[in-house]
Amino acid sequence: MVIRSGTINYSSSWVRSWIVLCCGWLLVFFLYWPTATAILAQWRTKTFSHGFLIFPICVYLVWQRRDRLRPLKPKPAFWALPVLILLAFGWLLGHVAAIGVVQQFCFVAMIVVMAWGVSGTTGTLAMLMPLTFALFAVPFGEAFVPKLQDFSAWSAVKMLDFLGVPVLLEGRFITVPSGKWEVAEACSGIRYVTASLAVGFLFAGLVYKSWTRRVAFFIASAVVPVLANAVRVFGIILLAYLSGNRIAVGVDHILYGWLFFTIVMALLLLVGDRWREKPDQRLEPATPLAAVPQERETAMDGLHFSGGPIVLFACIACLIVGLAPISAKFVWEAGSRNTPPFQLLAPQASQPFRTTSAESLGWKPRFSAPNAELTQFYQTGVQPVEFYMAYYAPEQPDVKLVSSTNSLFDRSLWWRTKEDEVSVTVEGRRFQVHETFIRSPLRSLVVWNWYWVDGKYTNSDVLAKLLLVKARLLRDRRGAAILAIATPDQPDVPAVEVLREFLEHISLQETVRLGAG
Repeated sequence: MVIRSGTINYSSSWVRSWIVLCCGWLLVFFLYWPTATAILAQWRTKTFSHGFLIFPICVYLVWQRRDRLRPLKPKPAFWALPVLILLAFGWLLGHVAAIGVVQQFCFVAMIVVMAWGVSGTTGTLAMLMPLTFALFAVPFGEAFVPKLQDFSAWSAVKMLDFLGVPVLLEGRFITVPSGKWEVAEACSGIRYVTASLAVGFLFAGLVYKSWTRRVAFFIASAVVPVLANAVRVFGIILLAYLSGNRIAVGVDHILYGWLFFTIVMALLLLVGDRWREKPDQRLEPATPLAAVPQERETAMDGLHFSGGPIVLFACIACLIVGLAPISAKFVWEAGSRNTPPFQLLAPQASQPFRTTSAESLGWKPRFSAPNAELTQFYQTGVQPVEFYMAYYAPEQPDVKLVSSTNSLFDRSLWWRTKEDEVSVTVEGRRFQVHETFIRSPLRSLVVWNWYWVDGKYTNSDVLAKLLLVKARLLRDRRGAAILAIATPDQPDVPAVEVLREFLEHISLQETVRLGAG
């Protein structure tokens, strides 16, 4: 039996394989529903709103390539099963470490790999572009926001300075005679970059055949919006400066930004179209329908399919992808419901530092849902030092020790002026701390912060995540924490030396006492 669609004939084996694949996808969505809803929630934001278009475009691209599938017969690719095992394990690790982007990538990749397994390697190669394009459904790029902010601010200042505009850069704040501007997260250009990458991948795959041109245009679709955003920031500040803040302020600069981005993307596509390859070069001539040997499908073929390799592959694949969420729910989380008793103790300090009940410096980090927080004030001479610790108990689900939602200071009260890394020694252990200079209308502070995970100190977000995964997999009972110290930055007192000396005169070994009531 065959099913006719226009001039294309599809054997019932393709229809049945698609039915099996859709059933497998429904099971994946059911098992990984929290991950799917997390993706959907991010699609509702302005940064990733293009995500709603990814899967419809994938379906359309597969439909466009239906003539390539016509002469093929689906044969299961059992090599996809080891890949599914790796993806399921990757999702579980992402769940353990509460890394949303890892869970979301593995979830979408499972959908793609299941299509590979059911359709076979030959069928997958015919649908390679739409299947790869599906990975753009994963909301990614938030980790690059701080770097994009810094680059846009630095570039805008360089261009303003080149034109002779008096300008001062403090962190991500740009001050010109007409006022102060902040390159906020919304101005980082991440919206333009994520949308441009998706459009660039689609354009390169449709217009070019040469992999060199495809890769070059895809790289350009990443680089051009980053540079364009720096020019956008520069242009907005320059227009406001020249007009005395009459234009390019308020909502105007957002509208100008999107208009500018639209023009940039149009120019990028026009330039890319100049190297378009001719249709006869891009695609091999379609094989005439009469030239394709039509396979006859008998009742025995259908019987063989119904209990054959594709159904076997689908059953094994569903079993594999189901192990990770079931393990997370009934094995991992079941053993992680009880928080072990603990007590946070302020570090003991030796002379010349002493504990004090002095008022706060007006600074406090904001971390997501720690099990406990500790703040202690110290004094040496006239220089105060504030110690902060946020503790996360072991084996707790959705640990947010390292998260883009965490902040070292209240951004409505403070602004960052400088960042660096400093090497310190605490109790004979040498490691790097993250140094941040922040300012408010009242004072300036120097803040050092680092993580304590698995009994080790680090200021690396990536290493902290890896240590957190290791600790949770090995059921380490010590937990994890973020530690920070701050002191005023005064002209007559070297704040960096005060903090370094403070770390040399405190003991952190008994900061977390387990088993306390």
